[in-house]
Amino acid sequence: MQYTVLLVDDEEEIREGIIRKIDWESYGFRIIGSAGNGSDALEIAENLQPDVVMTDVMMPFMDGLELGERIVRMNPEVKLLVFSGADEFEYAQKALRIQAVEYILKPIDAQELGDTLTKIKDTLDKEYEAKRNLETLREHYIDSIPVIREQTMVALVEGRVTSEQLEKKSGIAQLDLEAWGYTVGLLELEPNQRTKTREMFPNHDEMLIPVTLKQIADEILPSYAKVTTFYYDDMVGVVVNLYGEKDIFKVIEGMDHVCKTMQKIYNIIVTGGIGTACKDAAKLRYARKEAQTALSYRVAFGSGQAIYLGDVEPQKTSVLQFQGSDETELMDAIKVGSKEEICEQVKGLFEKIRGQMLSNSQLEVYFIEVKIAFMRLLQYYEIEAGSMLDEMESLHVADEIHSLQEAERWLTRKSLEISRVIEETRKNSRSMITMRAKEYMLENYGDEELSVEKVSGILHVSPNYFSTLFKKEMQVSFIAYLTDIRMKKAVEFLDMTDDKSYVIAEKVGYSDPNYFSHVFKKHFGVSPQKYRRRGE
Repeated sequence: MQYTVLLVDDEEEIREGIIRKIDWESYGFRIIGSAGNGSDALEIAENLQPDVVMTDVMMPFMDGLELGERIVRMNPEVKLLVFSGADEFEYAQKALRIQAVEYILKPIDAQELGDTLTKIKDTLDKEYEAKRNLETLREHYIDSIPVIREQTMVALVEGRVTSEQLEKKSGIAQLDLEAWGYTVGLLELEPNQRTKTREMFPNHDEMLIPVTLKQIADEILPSYAKVTTFYYDDMVGVVVNLYGEKDIFKVIEGMDHVCKTMQKIYNIIVTGGIGTACKDAAKLRYARKEAQTALSYRVAFGSGQAIYLGDVEPQKTSVLQFQGSDETELMDAIKVGSKEEICEQVKGLFEKIRGQMLSNSQLEVYFIEVKIAFMRLLQYYEIEAGSMLDEMESLHVADEIHSLQEAERWLTRKSLEISRVIEETRKNSRSMITMRAKEYMLENYGDEELSVEKVSGILHVSPNYFSTLFKKEMQVSFIAYLTDIRMKKAVEFLDMTDDKSYVIAEKVGYSDPNYFSHVFKKHFGVSPQKYRRRGE
């Protein structure tokens, strides 16, 4: 593999000499740029991202050590090679502190430099190979499977996995997508057992209790049903594949067995909650909520056993509420989701509504909660609700929305409309940040300390975000835009005043007149003095 090199030295002859005396390609490198000072080099490094930066120490405007420090901070993987005409121990120490791979004394010996390049290439080859090594990645993936499974299962029971994602992740989640149905169980240590466990395991971490509970569940439950266990907050969660209506009774029996075993062996009371079956694994969040509801019945039915919600609420009436994950998921989709994701969330809500026998008054309360959530969202973005929600000022489902289909269309339309307004607000906010930055730069171009960090601090955004936003909006970097302003102002001063060049340099933000002349010549092709004489 061929790697890229940026060469930095304030003496052009030395730069050209180094370039000529090395057969770069034979060592696996190519020169992608050169610069005569640290300031220019930093901009080149930002744009071209070289693999290796070779820099002299003593240079005008920004020395090689400061340059190296800033480049390494920007790209920690870069290899920094520092050379100097002075055999100064302090320089060598500083070079090591900024992670330079080598410190070479001038005049540079071709053989020594070649040997150094060979070592650097060997290091880069190993680093790139390690990143590309599929076997290493495969081993890392296998080692990570338990963690990935935990994350997948938690996301699944919290409703953060779509049907499409589930198809891809069903293997790691150990879900049979052809199963008759699915449910969720939760095993929870009784709150009053915490003191007892600390007494029983005085020399062990209290977190070993969930580990023990999961181990017992892994040993017992597979003989009753096809399950996947995982940690869920302080509980152990269980996702179950069901192959028939009666399988739920096997699950209850297995969960009860786990509770009894924990009490028998460890004298620890554990209660299990089990939700009712659902046909779609992507809807397991409802079964998880039901399992949590089932756990709440421990007061009435007793702890230390498995409680199935279908047993304790066989004739339950549905109470539909727009809150919790339903609200979070729809609001998140409106804020950052695509049109398709918003429509999918609304569709999911109405699938839930259609599965319950609801009165008009229940639907009225539900849509009032929806409207309140919309108003909170608009208020967060400081958007005037106005007519956006006026048509539902007093929503009476029976009178104004005559069917669930009509209600679904309304919710879809409003969700998409609010999403569009939020995106426009974001765009306006981004444009406003850029506009304020430009205004500040025009007013303060003479400030030598003017920088991304200073402007972003004034605008109350992070430097990284501001730098990326500015470049995206303006199509040039902050430094390039500021330089352009300063050069245009310098031309105005040269045309309209008799000020000396060093005075103009200070007026446009350059304390070093030589660097000002360098930038001016680079920008216009002539020095400030020649520019002024050209107009005479």
